[in-house]
Amino acid sequence: MIVPTYDFEERLANRGFNLIAGVDEAGRGAWAGPIVAAAVILPKNILELKIPLRDSKLLNPSQRERIFSQIVAVAVGFSIKVIGHDYIDRNGLGPANREVILLAARTTFPKPDYLLIDNLTTPINSTIPHELIIKGDAKICSIAAASILAKVARDRIMHGFARTYPAYFFDQHKGYGTTLHQSSLLKLGPSPIHRLSYKPIKNLI
Repeated sequence: MIVPTYDFEERLANRGFNLIAGVDEAGRGAWAGPIVAAAVILPKNILELKIPLRDSKLLNPSQRERIFSQIVAVAVGFSIKVIGHDYIDRNGLGPANREVILLAARTTFPKPDYLLIDNLTTPINSTIPHELIIKGDAKICSIAAASILAKVARDRIMHGFARTYPAYFFDQHKGYGTTLHQSSLLKLGPSPIHRLSYKPIKNLI
């Protein structure tokens, strides 16, 4: 397992940046529910705190919940923002993804002076200097932390939707295109939180 390091942040600190935020999203590939982004500024002694930061996809739900609480307790600053399925349907996934990342970055306090953003291929319209890093959640502590905050926040939202729409089992698949999800869609059609612009959902309408 690749363990994220604090090397990127240290190099930026050596260049004079003091408030470096990792930014990541969750829910981009889902068929239902929102897209969620988190930005987090970690303390410079994060490695001494022994928090097991990893790409959120490599952790089970209980590990993510525990590490979420640890990150929130020590973070210099963080923000979690949500954009719903309706915005995605109106504007498209790419614009929604960039917008939620911008929202998370802009609302972090204290204001970051540099952003390390996971996996975006199109630069965002931000006055804050930033870098787009492929697989950043596997390489960089700040992005790994953001991936955990975003994933846990979105999973909690989907658990709430599971209570509202129990026949879709959103607590189990979180809106992604699993066999269980497809089965519910074939039987019931789309729910009010499905992304109707997505091809798999369009084919059912």
